Amino acid sequence: MKLPKVNPLEENYLCLNKDEFAKLLRRTLETDGGGAFFKVLGKVEGVPYYATVLIDDQKILAVEMQNVKSGEALVGEPAFKVMREMIDKGPTVVDAFPLSEVDVKMSIVDNIDIYNSTPKIPLSELCPSLGGEPSSLTSAVESDRPVSKSLPLEEKESKPKPKPKPRTEFSLEVPSQLEPYFRAFGNRFVKYAKSIGIEPLKVKIVAKEVRYALGAGSGVHATIEVEGSSSSLLPPARLQENLENFAYREAAGLSEELGKRVVVSSLTLKL
Repeated sequence: MKLPKVNPLEENYLCLNKDEFAKLLRRTLETDGGGAFFKVLGKVEGVPYYATVLIDDQKILAVEMQNVKSGEALVGEPAFKVMREMIDKGPTVVDAFPLSEVDVKMSIVDNIDIYNSTPKIPLSELCPSLGGEPSSLTSAVESDRPVSKSLPLEEKESKPKPKPKPRTEFSLEVPSQLEPYFRAFGNRFVKYAKSIGIEPLKVKIVAKEVRYALGAGSGVHATIEVEGSSSSLLPPARLQENLENFAYREAAGLSEELGKRVVVSSLTLKL
């Protein structure tokens, strides 16, 4: 299946059992709300399988399985049955990609044959803990949504309004000609930080042009400082590692845009 160009919420994430997979699925859906794309590696009766699955917030839309040893591919309902057995019986290694509603629609278009071959299966059929009984049409996300009730006028008026989330204070100290590039970099960085459970209050990026010795040209060295809070279950060290990996990938992209090497020399995270 074709994967849209989105940033992963988790890569090589070990799920020891079906409940841990369900929790990761739920957390991925809560990140963007539209849906998700998963790559799952596991075994069925000792045979390794690699699954790719596209979901929206209620159901499985497309699923494909590949036998790693033989290369045999399954799609649709046969693939779903093997995937469910793989998740039921053992540990799996998962890459999780949150998708917006537009990403989900584009993924359907890009994988239309597999989409048409896959019956639209409720998420609870894959992980019953997500939505009650396996035959239920409710999903993890639906079961978490508050039920809308008609309240008397006085009760509606007395209900306190939720506090707005604080805005991120973003500062740049970079050469003027690089400012547009690093502002876009910073916006992507803040969005990714929020996607993994960090609420950044302050983000500061400092970048300087550096000339290398012996005629080796010039580059840009950048430092990033992040202050904020976290709602993630991951420890701060793991969150910082995820931020660093994202920053390094973005720096590689900037290097191609600018035609010179961009290096993130340090990143600090204070929670």
